[in-house]
Amino acid sequence: MATGSNFLRPDLLNYKTAANLAYNNHIKELIAGGRKIYHFGFGESPFAVPEAFQQGLIESADRNEYLSVEGLIDLRREILAFHSRYDDFHHFTVDDFVMGAGSKTIIYHVISVFGGEIILFSPSWTSYLPQTQLSGKKSHIIFPSDTKRYIPSTEDIEKELEKCDPNIRKILVLNSPNNPTGITYTEEEIKNIANICRKYKIIVLSDEIYARLSFTKFTSISKYYPEGTIVLTGFSKWASIGGWRAGYALFPKELHSLKEAVSSAGSHSYTCLPTPIQYALLKGLQKSKELDEYIAKCKKVLSFAGKYTYSKLHDAGVDVHESESSYYCMPNFSNCRTVGVFDCQQLCDKFLEQGNVAFQPCDPHFLRPIGELTTRLSFVNFKGQAALDSIQINKEYDEKEQEEFLIKYCPTLIEGIQALVDCVKLFKIEKIIDDAGK
Repeated sequence: MATGSNFLRPDLLNYKTAANLAYNNHIKELIAGGRKIYHFGFGESPFAVPEAFQQGLIESADRNEYLSVEGLIDLRREILAFHSRYDDFHHFTVDDFVMGAGSKTIIYHVISVFGGEIILFSPSWTSYLPQTQLSGKKSHIIFPSDTKRYIPSTEDIEKELEKCDPNIRKILVLNSPNNPTGITYTEEEIKNIANICRKYKIIVLSDEIYARLSFTKFTSISKYYPEGTIVLTGFSKWASIGGWRAGYALFPKELHSLKEAVSSAGSHSYTCLPTPIQYALLKGLQKSKELDEYIAKCKKVLSFAGKYTYSKLHDAGVDVHESESSYYCMPNFSNCRTVGVFDCQQLCDKFLEQGNVAFQPCDPHFLRPIGELTTRLSFVNFKGQAALDSIQINKEYDEKEQEEFLIKYCPTLIEGIQALVDCVKLFKIEKIIDDAGK
């Protein structure tokens, strides 16, 4: 019998577990062993599940029937009503849905059934490239010339497209708000990308899972490129139910054949989004006022955390752009490269060893160049329910009041950022000493 790697496709010999999940499990094991760690390495909501969804799940625990991949039609109607309060999705109907056990499964099925190549922007979420590899598809990675916001320019995109075979169809996986940078594309940036994609007949798979958690105006590319955009989103982030695995995609009529293929693939794999979850979501979405208030509160607390993190890192001399959404920012620690640090994993290991600070390297997992010292910092290392209960939506908090709020309700964030800043100062001193000795 064949053994070891003989079972695998040759192109998957180095295939690994999702980097974010593997790293989170490692840190959780260290914490379970009694070590105090400031865990900035995982993108999981710090808030409790909205009461409307909790109660809906309790009431739906007895639902055991199989459902279609498209999902409950009443749930689809409620989702469209939800989006009508936030997005310009007038061109979508209840017939345009595919639901999945998390949006990740849908991404994989779209890439798998698609007969073409995949375009990714750097930096990029950790699973896009591995899913492309697992599907046996060719990928093109576009590196932005701008390293402040990391948004590819028209020139960046067209330069890469000139290298591609124009006869092969392509999907661009677009992620705004972005993981790992925390940047939300501006409306003008979205328009530019839409124009390029229409010009080159590129389909856009728009991952908008963090749209409801954008601190600035969010614009879906489907507004400017409706005929060519698949909108992918779900409940994991804004509703704090990542473990429930509830995602969905909306396909325009022009891509109906692709939608049917993805739906078919879903029916042959996960079958349906779990039935009790669908009924729980249906019941919860009917509490629209309650959910809108929940989203507003979450955004406000997260914006405080993002601003505080940026302020302290910036003051310490770290190159970082202020988060505009979600849970993340992407600091670049190149100016404190220290002894024995040649890549970002080594830097992260040193932060963990000397400061008990954990976060993920962006090289190579988030498609940044090897040797670049960028990391994804997830500023949600706190239990957020007390903060959510205490935040006042209509109150304007000045900078001092925001910090006082975080000190009171999110103390582990304050402690963790201080530990991080202390490490930065130490590494800079080590670098000065090392440079002087050369």
